[in-house]
Amino acid sequence: MAFPLRRWVAALAMILSLAGGYWYYTYASRLIRVGEVRIDPLATIDPEREYRLVVWEHEVPLPWDQGAHREALTQAIEEFRSVWPNVTVDLQVIPWHADHARLREALAAGSPPDIYGMPMGARLIDPRLQIPVHPYLSPEAKDDLLPSSVASLSDEAGLWAWPKWVQPQLWVVREDLTPALERGRSHWTKSELLSALQEAKERSGGAPLALNPFDASAFFEVMVASTGKNPIGRDGSREWSVDEITHGLAFFQELIAQGLTGRDAAGMARRRLAEFWNRRAAMIGPVNPWLLRHLMTRGGVVDDGAGPEGSASHLALAVPPPTFLDASSRARLPAVISGYVVFRQQEYQGDDHTRAAMALAEHLSRRLGPWEAAHLFAVPAHPSAWQAWRDDAGLPAKELDLLVEWARSAIGPPLRDTFAHVQERAIETILATYFPKLWEGGEPKALAEEIAAGIDGLRAVVKLP
Repeated sequence: MAFPLRRWVAALAMILSLAGGYWYYTYASRLIRVGEVRIDPLATIDPEREYRLVVWEHEVPLPWDQGAHREALTQAIEEFRSVWPNVTVDLQVIPWHADHARLREALAAGSPPDIYGMPMGARLIDPRLQIPVHPYLSPEAKDDLLPSSVASLSDEAGLWAWPKWVQPQLWVVREDLTPALERGRSHWTKSELLSALQEAKERSGGAPLALNPFDASAFFEVMVASTGKNPIGRDGSREWSVDEITHGLAFFQELIAQGLTGRDAAGMARRRLAEFWNRRAAMIGPVNPWLLRHLMTRGGVVDDGAGPEGSASHLALAVPPPTFLDASSRARLPAVISGYVVFRQQEYQGDDHTRAAMALAEHLSRRLGPWEAAHLFAVPAHPSAWQAWRDDAGLPAKELDLLVEWARSAIGPPLRDTFAHVQERAIETILATYFPKLWEGGEPKALAEEIAAGIDGLRAVVKLP
């Protein structure tokens, strides 16, 4: 009987060894490597442990409702702590337009915040300390994300931020100047735009497109809407060809030549709001979120509470930036994709600490996303929140439906911080230098070559990973 017993023991040992090997393989395969640390995303929050999470959040300035954002943020944190009272949150609110210099200093020192809010566009800042969030997504949470937000915040390694909202970059038209401007559009073809502007010109007598040529966002937004590409690609290379840039500049040159936009760049930039409200301009662009709210409020789309309900006529309509394409194509809109990123510290706090930080970041994205989106003409990244957002946004169904359609077609800037920084510099220096030269008689081909060379030259002065 001894021989069969030895065989049984050997077989049992082999089974246990295989089971142990399988368990270890399963465990090891789910670990996330972040720098020199491997993190288990299935770790759980210990209800008996005291956690301290540091949150840096950018303030959302709402001049018409000062202090409201900080209050909403505080309430969201308290809601989280009502579920996890053993989690203390150290909140630091930083200015809306502050850059990421302070964060980069903290990363260099190995002591970044656990959670960092990036309302002006979430990015991959430092893969050595930034933790990908996709391993922490439940199947339900994964299904409840706007695909365009996931695409913009992901690369081959996964999703790098908890999406909060998507804000398409928009222009504004007067609906009362021509029926062609009353219809909501997912995108423009060149022929549609020229026809609408020509009709508006005949009715108003002015130059129907009121631009600020010194804001290079006008050219940038038209190029992205037309090509579906950023000037800087995901790998840091220049995406716009010289021919594409030439076509974009020629489009604006044609608008100038036909009198569809002003020939005096400086005068138009100063007077464009007055021209719009005086019914001499039918379209205005580019517009930032605060100018957009002003236009939509004064245009009767949003009630600011300053006058009797229904006192203003519905005059304004948000529209996508125009394109220089003659053929119809799918909508593609430049957009800001807001979100929260999560970091580990050089002195690692533990997998359960990371789990707590991820839980708070997801809660903030879901809780603040609809609230902020309702105030900023943005769309929550979670479709399950759209009904509550619709109720709170104070916009007609027409505008809400258009916002959702545009958000689905959103194109965010490059994900890596270094490449996004190169793009910002390209817009602020290269495009801002050469785009206004069209109004001085510059030729599109020559200007396009200068722009392309300038963008390429940035790689020589910007440190790339």
